[in-house]
Amino acid sequence: MDNNPVFNRRQNHNNTPESITLIITNVIVFIVATQIFANCTKISTFYWVVMGALGVYNFFNIRKYREDYGKVQVIAYVISIIVLIAMFFLLRSRAQTC
Repeated sequence: MDNNPVFNRRQNHNNTPESITLIITNVIVFIVATQIFANCTKISTFYWVVMGALGVYNFFNIRKYREDYGKVQVIAYVISIIVLIAMFFLLRSRAQTC
């Protein structure tokens, strides 16, 4: 058994940092949920359920991989959340009457 620390590190898919994976997951879930459940002038209740579940997922994911989140990763995460909020208002400005 080899105790070399190189082999003991957690292996991500293609060594993608967990913070980038979380940001990509947030963007995909947000865009899909907004297009499906918030495309009309009235926002569906299920949309808020999906966003709440995404928030819980973010909380536990950041808590689980806290050592992977340095200052740069936290700044990137906060900027991505701000961009998602701006995208929400941009996509909602074109809401259709259903």
